[in-house]
Amino acid sequence: MSDRQQIMQTIEAGYAARVRGDLDGVMQAFCDGASFRLNTTPVEPVLAHFVEDRDALRTSMAQLIENFDFRELKILDCIIEGSKAAVHSTLTVRAKGTGKEIQTELFDLMEFKDGKIASFTQFFDTASAMGLLK
Repeated sequence: MSDRQQIMQTIEAGYAARVRGDLDGVMQAFCDGASFRLNTTPVEPVLAHFVEDRDALRTSMAQLIENFDFRELKILDCIIEGSKAAVHSTLTVRAKGTGKEIQTELFDLMEFKDGKIASFTQFFDTASAMGLLK
């Protein structure tokens, strides 16, 4: 399997695990010491995340899975260059606390080490996400 194929397989498996709400499956996509960032403005504690170690990453992912369902995630485009990937996707997100849901787009930037995610930064429509919480 080529590095590109392995990276794509990791991306697809990680997203599928997130849609299932499978914390262990999500964690399998990340290497030890991986960083994870959700960019938000304004900073909202339920949405904003930046972690740089496995325990904090697991806690962060558990909190996101606890608060938000992901459904109908579809990768629209994925560019893989060396050990980096840029992924544009659409999905339906439901806030478990309010029951509100939106269809939105995500843009994820990832770096890989040994076929696992070493760095993950996600960009999304923070105004719509904030509307899910109120």
